[in-house]
Amino acid sequence: MQRMRVLLLSTYELGHQPLHLAVPAARLEADGHTVEVIDLAVDALDWHAVERAGAVAISVPMHTAMVLAVGVARRVRAQRPDLPLAFYGLYATLGIDPTVDRLAHRVISGEYVEPLSEWIAELSTGLAHPGRAIVRVGKPPAAVPQRSGLPALDRYAHLKLGDEHRLVGYVEATQGCRHTCRHCPVPAVYGGRFRAVDVESIRADVDQLVGGGAQHITFGDPDFLNGPAHAERVLGVLRSDHPELTFDVTVKVEHILAHADIWERLAATGVLFVVSAYESVDDRTLLLMDKGHTAADLGPATTVLRSAGIDVRPSLLPFTPWTELQHLPSLFSFLSEFDLLGSVDPIQLAIRLLIPKGSLMLELPETQAAVTGYRAESLSYQWESADPRLDALQRRLADIAESGADREDHSATLLEQWGAVVDVSASTLPVAIPAGAVAGRPRLTEPWFC
Repeated sequence: MQRMRVLLLSTYELGHQPLHLAVPAARLEADGHTVEVIDLAVDALDWHAVERAGAVAISVPMHTAMVLAVGVARRVRAQRPDLPLAFYGLYATLGIDPTVDRLAHRVISGEYVEPLSEWIAELSTGLAHPGRAIVRVGKPPAAVPQRSGLPALDRYAHLKLGDEHRLVGYVEATQGCRHTCRHCPVPAVYGGRFRAVDVESIRADVDQLVGGGAQHITFGDPDFLNGPAHAERVLGVLRSDHPELTFDVTVKVEHILAHADIWERLAATGVLFVVSAYESVDDRTLLLMDKGHTAADLGPATTVLRSAGIDVRPSLLPFTPWTELQHLPSLFSFLSEFDLLGSVDPIQLAIRLLIPKGSLMLELPETQAAVTGYRAESLSYQWESADPRLDALQRRLADIAESGADREDHSATLLEQWGAVVDVSASTLPVAIPAGAVAGRPRLTEPWFC
């Protein structure tokens, strides 16, 4: 087998140092290849690295990363038309359309490490391998990610805790998810399955992250409590090794309630906050998305976490094809009643349902009726609200969030968004957004969750 020079690129990984460069870099170096890594979220593309490469693979763990990756692939193709190129990660096969198909020699979703290694081996030996699109779901390899060569942690999102800023490392304790929420890309690839990551591999990775200055660890699992015993074991080991570390995790509403007895223990291990997909206060919306919870569950879930001393940061999906105008005042009112506005980034109040190719949402007649066409430039299906005021309101809320992005305290931005909702809906629901609502609540300085 010929030694290959492989260029791994990341375009965006939610403001974190890219785990999905570090994982394949470790495997490909173990295979004997030379690996270069570039995170295009913080560094420019090194064209000398492109010239040196025998193959390039681009990480696409989310939709934004995939859209950006297509642009990067076009530029690489223009300079080196014959350079073997692959997309790998959650969105690689979801995003396949004629544009992606023309750009990539291989697209790999699911557990991508082995197929990526096999592709490079194929290139190094000249042996043809059938199939351009590969989806593989299996146990993640027990290997420590290779983080040397990645940009330093201080170039990424920080944890803000009052006046304190902490460097953040990003790891995963599991891959996939046991649930099948229709709007989520994970079930389209994993089909309701999840796999645990080797505890000792996580432990060694966190050791090197702490060595790089990390004081807080984000677990990027779609649901950290898919395997509660595994989750507690991982946190217990890390707390024992690094008592000063704090953590945040992502957990579904139904798991917050089903495992209500776990939260005091998780708080004791250093969990500061939980990201949870509250999404909507409309039960029909939650049912169509197969969320597994109702609007009535949101208040109790909030109370369970706060009773354990853990904050909650809801992720929201206010705009869907079946959103009605009155849902927006009701959402603000709920967030106000449970003192959650200070725990919500303003961009969350402007999120619009994304429908990529392969989305389970396309199985619903309600979705099909709203779709107006497919746009290759955004790799997604477009849809319009039955009430055009909602589409205009979504754009207005997004503009307000963007204009207030640099504010240290989001209270004024939230108040402006509430004013925009009132202007359109003529709502008289009481909503309290006190000045300083954000102060002291733990949050990452990157407001996107997925």
